Amino acid sequence: MIRSSRNHPLLLLVWIATLAAVDWLAALGATLSWVIAGLLSLSILPWVAVVLRREPSADVDGVAQPRAARLLDPRLGSLLFHGVLLLLLLGFVAAKWLVLLHARDHPEEDLVGASRSYTVAILLVYTLGLLGRGLRTGRFVALAADHPARLMALSFGLTGVFGALVLSLPVSAARMSGVSLVDNLFMAFSAVCVTGLATSTLSQSYSLFGQVVLGALIQVGGLGIMVLSAAVMALSGKRMGVRSSAVLAEMVDASSIASLRRTLLSIVAYTLAIEAAGATVLYFQLLQHPAEAHGVALLWTAVFHAISAFCNAGFSNLHVGLEPFQSSPIVICTLALLILLGGIGFPVLDELLRAAFAKLRRRRLQAFSLNTRVVLRTSALLLVGMTVAYLGLEWNASMRDLSLPDRLMASLFQSVSCRSAGFNLVDIGAMAPAALVLTCAAMFIGASPGSTGGGIKTTTLAALFAGLRAELGSRAPRLLDRAVPMALIRKAIGVAFLSMLIVFSVMILMLLIEPHAPLDLMFEVVSAFSTTGLSTGITPELSVPGKLVIVVTMFVGRIGPLTLALALSLNVKREPVELPAERVMIG
Repeated sequence: MIRSSRNHPLLLLVWIATLAAVDWLAALGATLSWVIAGLLSLSILPWVAVVLRREPSADVDGVAQPRAARLLDPRLGSLLFHGVLLLLLLGFVAAKWLVLLHARDHPEEDLVGASRSYTVAILLVYTLGLLGRGLRTGRFVALAADHPARLMALSFGLTGVFGALVLSLPVSAARMSGVSLVDNLFMAFSAVCVTGLATSTLSQSYSLFGQVVLGALIQVGGLGIMVLSAAVMALSGKRMGVRSSAVLAEMVDASSIASLRRTLLSIVAYTLAIEAAGATVLYFQLLQHPAEAHGVALLWTAVFHAISAFCNAGFSNLHVGLEPFQSSPIVICTLALLILLGGIGFPVLDELLRAAFAKLRRRRLQAFSLNTRVVLRTSALLLVGMTVAYLGLEWNASMRDLSLPDRLMASLFQSVSCRSAGFNLVDIGAMAPAALVLTCAAMFIGASPGSTGGGIKTTTLAALFAGLRAELGSRAPRLLDRAVPMALIRKAIGVAFLSMLIVFSVMILMLLIEPHAPLDLMFEVVSAFSTTGLSTGITPELSVPGKLVIVVTMFVGRIGPLTLALALSLNVKREPVELPAERVMIG
């Protein structure tokens, strides 16, 4: 077996897939299940021999390699990748044996789903290792690093997959019978994409370790994997390539490549400081609600909600969410402030903090940039407009049982949360249809550029209105006494059109595979694409194909439609011939 697998990796994959298929069909606890578990365990040895075997064509001499391939060591990347896979594989094999033993001692408990999930996880890890055997993984990552859009998509995708595998380990689950690989995949991508949609209650499905994993995924997804990696490199004193530095400088709105290191470290410092301050306030407020959490869980609940709020994720590890805090203005205002600070974008936050420090030192204040002024004004208009709209539309609907102060607080909080965060103080499923449609529009707009939120962004909306006003007035586009380049208007139109195309395509697909009401499905799709996380309550009821469609939608929404298009596109060469222009009737 070992000798044949060295020469034929495909044969080993077929062997493992056959064992997984037979185990899927076999009755849990039968003798055949124990035999298959033993064979899957023994297959680890030939798998290690195959994936770590150096291929003859690993070193290519005399061939020009990409810059990233020369900077990154493929061997180190391959060893790290397969080392993580080996640890996961050992964990899943051990989990498989634990399920068999638990099923033998507790025959009344339904563990068939957990057993099948671990079998699929074992097959997935085996397959990932065989596909990336030798130095393939290291070379693939090195080649992807030369294309920033592809590197971003790859980093989010791999983080989501590995997060799902870690969440599927027994140590992450609150109970063994609740393990589902599809649900864990959904939750991992919802966390790393800072969405907040959930197929189950966190406190009932995941242990403290599992919740910590989700919190880490939210933090990594909120900061951005590329930004976080670059900040670690900056702290360690390593230098990035010029191309990568230029891309990151544009992402975080650094004034120059030279100031990139300071900007990256400032982003991380701002994030940790704001989250720490928020967690401190929430902790002392939660002390007054001992029924919700106690002991170590109380501190973790405060930290988890601070991370989730600032990263605009919308996850809550409380049993009943935030509804018990409808009459706690300090908790609600703290979460709302964290959401706002995380949603306005790091460049805007940096300018605001610089202005605050300058005022404290009695120095001359510099004028805000156009980006900051547009973000603040657009966000304020949306905040006021949605607050008034919720008060009017939900007065006798989802807020009918609340007092007047609580209605005001709930309307304000929902207007803050509906564009990016996904927290809710009222039952979203009880909202009037008009409020749901309006919330879809707010979610589609989303947060601001350079933030932890999604959507087409507030600046895109402002640019679209500037273009429309210029077209109606037959003048050049302008925003707040500044001219706006037509290239920016075209980009805004491209982002909005491509986003609408994706949302409508996913909506049609969901209507074909899900039996739920069209409005509920539209709300779910827009929430997933905008990485908001609000739901009318149908998320746990989605079928497996529906959950996978929502996973892909969250992924596309997090990395951005234009980034995905760039990642999938090939190098386009400029046409040498300029075609003649001709008018087309519009409108």
